[in-house]
Amino acid sequence: MRNLVLACSLLVLSGPALAQGSRVVDEGSFTISMNGRTVGRENFRISSTTRGDITEYVARADVTYGDRRVTPELRTNTEGTVASYEVTTRSGGTSEKWTGAVTGGRLNAQIASGSSTAAREYIVPAGTLVLDDEIMHHNWFLAMRSHDGGMPVVVPRRSDVKSTITMSTVGEETLQIGNHDVAAVHLRATGGGGEIRDIWVDKSGRLLKVALPARGLVAIRDDPPRA
Repeated sequence: MRNLVLACSLLVLSGPALAQGSRVVDEGSFTISMNGRTVGRENFRISSTTRGDITEYVARADVTYGDRRVTPELRTNTEGTVASYEVTTRSGGTSEKWTGAVTGGRLNAQIASGSSTAAREYIVPAGTLVLDDEIMHHNWFLAMRSHDGGMPVVVPRRSDVKSTITMSTVGEETLQIGNHDVAAVHLRATGGGGEIRDIWVDKSGRLLKVALPARGLVAIRDDPPRA
């Protein structure tokens, strides 16, 4: 039943058929827990499209926390730098939609909630990544850029630009994913305020687990990535 639900969710996420030259770089589902109690689930897909020497990424997900549903779509360039971001949150019959695109080093956003609309603008340095608080698969982009050491990160719905996220490698480990042991590389992202975010990926860079120790939050993949 879980696999059937995942298949249906990923079909919805895929939208139109992938364009010619596109490929899926990672897809799957996470169970999200806080202090040992399951609080949410995330079904996600990250695909890439290559045109000549240029690669672009599109990351979509369907995330649920209780009766709250979050549906993000992130578009980036070759390095994972944000080009545009859209996220809709629905809960209890109400919804909020956050939409933003980067132009000239600024992320210009519109936030629509009910009958009201607000505008925000963020200055985003070159190479800025999006890291939404509730969206686990965004950590894939941190892992992809782990060789950079430090990088700017914007947390859009929190109106926050963290310019001092620093990546380091903890080491190689083995994780239990479903009923399988999976070889993993443990990475660590450290924010300017000292907040730690642990990330595990497989040998192909596919996301396996994310942990935010200060918040007691853990997201672990339900099944190993497909070979």
